[in-house]
Amino acid sequence: MKPFFRQQPMFQLYRAWSNANPMFLRLGEGRFNITRREWRILATLAIFNRLSSSDLAKAAELDPVRTSRTVTRLVEKGWVSRHKNKENARSVWVQIEAEGIQLYETMMPLVIEMNQMLTADLSEQELQVLEKALDKITQRAVEMNASEMIPERARRGGRDTSSGSR
Repeated sequence: MKPFFRQQPMFQLYRAWSNANPMFLRLGEGRFNITRREWRILATLAIFNRLSSSDLAKAAELDPVRTSRTVTRLVEKGWVSRHKNKENARSVWVQIEAEGIQLYETMMPLVIEMNQMLTADLSEQELQVLEKALDKITQRAVEMNASEMIPERARRGGRDTSSGSR
């Protein structure tokens, strides 16, 4: 029997994510006017309070350019602020503001509750196994990406030009 794509772990992860994601989008963007990326930055700052922009990008696992753009939007919303780094003129500090803390403290219990509802059918032991398995998959993916196992970049919907004809 040929392998079936639905049995592949990455497809199963994608299926779980794509079915759960709309609820989180409605919560963040619908109820609180915050995107997933903005939430990731805000939640990271809620833990660390203040980070350099480069450390924030690393902690949130985002690239520096996207982090900078996201921080700009969060500053415009009044949830975080930027401050000059007196020790390094090429760096800035990003700090969560009172309004950002308030949003985090309002939203985080709802995020936790939704995650608990999604995993309600799993035992504590199954949750621990899942967490370890996801950590291992993530680590392996990081290693595989770093090795440039597949060096070609995705063309994102472009036409196939490999045959040379148009």
